[in-house]
Amino acid sequence: MIAQARTALAVGRLSDALQWAEEILREAPDRDNAIEIAAFAEHGLGRTAAAESRLRAALAAQPARSITIALARLLMLQGRSQESEAICREALSLDPDNGVAHGMLGMRLSERDSLVAGAWHLRRAVQIEGRNPELLAALGHNLIRQGMVEAAEPLLREAVAAMPDALLARAHHVVALERLGRLDEAWAAFASLKAAAEDARQDVTGQELLLWESSPDWRTGLDLFDRIDPTQGATFLTRGRLRDKAGRFGDAWADFVEGKHRVAQENRLAYDRVGVAGHLDKLRTFFSAERMAALPRAAVRRDVPQPIFVLGFPRSGTTMTEQLLTSHPAIRAGDELPFTGELVEFAAGQVGRFPDGLAALAGADRHHLVTVFRDFYLARAEQHGLLAPGAQWFTDKMPLNDTYLPLLHLAFPESKVIVVGRHPLDILVSVMGHNLTHGFNCGFRLDTAAEHLAAVSDLMEAWKAIGIPIHDFAYEKFVGDAEGETRRLMGHIGIAVDPAQRRFHENKRLAPTPSYNQVQQPLYDKSVGRWRNYASELAPVKAVVAKAMERGGYTA
Repeated sequence: MIAQARTALAVGRLSDALQWAEEILREAPDRDNAIEIAAFAEHGLGRTAAAESRLRAALAAQPARSITIALARLLMLQGRSQESEAICREALSLDPDNGVAHGMLGMRLSERDSLVAGAWHLRRAVQIEGRNPELLAALGHNLIRQGMVEAAEPLLREAVAAMPDALLARAHHVVALERLGRLDEAWAAFASLKAAAEDARQDVTGQELLLWESSPDWRTGLDLFDRIDPTQGATFLTRGRLRDKAGRFGDAWADFVEGKHRVAQENRLAYDRVGVAGHLDKLRTFFSAERMAALPRAAVRRDVPQPIFVLGFPRSGTTMTEQLLTSHPAIRAGDELPFTGELVEFAAGQVGRFPDGLAALAGADRHHLVTVFRDFYLARAEQHGLLAPGAQWFTDKMPLNDTYLPLLHLAFPESKVIVVGRHPLDILVSVMGHNLTHGFNCGFRLDTAAEHLAAVSDLMEAWKAIGIPIHDFAYEKFVGDAEGETRRLMGHIGIAVDPAQRRFHENKRLAPTPSYNQVQQPLYDKSVGRWRNYASELAPVKAVVAKAMERGGYTA
């Protein structure tokens, strides 16, 4: 009967599954697999509280590995990810070889952007459980997001072969092939995805449009998608970029605005104007010149590679700058590292409150904490493989870093800081065309993007005023004089230009950002002054970014 119950659950006959499972439990109340089937049948029937109660009662009666994992999975299905994660961690503390717990924790960590740790747990799960296609698909998607697309593609190919009805795995495989430039294979894989999606009544038009965007025949794709009304915000954004490419700027802007609105609604995202302004003011007030003079600095760990902090508003050219830097053999690519946000939480745990608690570092018995902060960051870098021999530096281009730059300066007083600048109106046009969550979700409306850009510009001026050395690297100057600007940039770091940096677009690294395609092309100037195509649409925010424009020497 257990086989009948399991089959009924798998095909959606939930009442039958529940009835058979309960018949089994009347005879054997502690049978784990029947408890699981009954709980998930109840969940599917909308009886979520009863499902959870059933599993918790079973655990209270007799702790069992399978029931623990079932409860973690149920909580995940209910959107209670933090509780699910806690249960997986507890399961691993009791049984480090619990492959299912490794897999679920790996998926959860990947979901919240802890990609390296997530990949570790997913690989461990594969070692224990074997080449489960769901695990391979999850690991492949994780690796794509890390920019490790060559490693991801065969995993996704294997996963798709093993579970051809899994649309998400198919979609991720198409992405991997497109990013590797294997467009013929990507189109073939998409044809299979589209057929399966039609059978399942799922919409994959957004995926198709992304392929057209990468295709030399993009106008054909635009003609097709001009005739449909997209249902997803991301599809509006992609069509807007194609309309921009075709010179249809009014239509493009309409798509950008609608796409941003829909993505924000779909994901319940908003920019907290008052909260963000208060947070930045608090940081600026605390990290005064007087305060910074009173606080200790960590010594430099000369035995390991050091971070280079690449700052700049999203779409300012930070990915290009990182690609330029990491074309030098002495500099390793770190991409957008999560360490600074983690360091802020860690520091708060050490001093009580952030940033106010950092004032205690002025006491001699607290001087050592800046060294602890340094080593916390470097320990995370080591976990990401960034401290391995063979490089002197590694890059960290997480946009969050501009907010907490003084804390980074206390931990790494000699690390180089590069701020990438670009015409603020060009940045805003590019922000409107892409789905970006950095900057406290400011990028889903033009007005909030402009406000946050202006706020970050003000903040950087404050950090310069307290004595943090910063090298300004302007996108437009680099386009106009790549040789000279590269020489000045590397002079700031303290090493000579490497010949490979003159061909930085040939760097084989696949950047895991929306700019992955642009940075693989030779330097061009078509993005300079692009804002003029949208002058009327940008008019309402010109005054908001006027000071930022003046600081960069830009006019409108």
